[in-house]
Amino acid sequence: MSVTSMEEQIEIVRESELEAWNEGNVDAFDDVYASDYVMRDTMGDRDLAGVKEMVEAVRSGTSDLEIRIDDAFGHEDRVVMRYTMGGTNTGPSFLTEEPTGNSWEASGIAIYRFEDRKVAEQWNNFDYLGVMQQLGLIPARPAEAG
Repeated sequence: MSVTSMEEQIEIVRESELEAWNEGNVDAFDDVYASDYVMRDTMGDRDLAGVKEMVEAVRSGTSDLEIRIDDAFGHEDRVVMRYTMGGTNTGPSFLTEEPTGNSWEASGIAIYRFEDRKVAEQWNNFDYLGVMQQLGLIPARPAEAG
């Protein structure tokens, strides 16, 4: 088993996420994610192909999409990344069938587990509820009980 320094692991995650989300190069994941990689997400687990599809769907409906890494640190075989992403929903997207024209911004936290110098597993917690509210897909506040 080869060992990757913590700084290298953080940089692997940072560079591949920024390249995929901001530049649209989902193939940036290919060299750094294990063949049996899985992302555990509140919207359902995904393999690498599923993650690429999700990134492409979000980007296709959010012409000005931008992700920024707010914080990244690690311990042993894990890297934790806190991030913020947002943009304007200008087309069908991961969460929308029709564009809403609304801008959105939300944050998330992802934990990446490394194995043999590659990302083997990821746990993702993203504010999908906040995004759906900002897009007008669901009410921002529940209706008052009468």
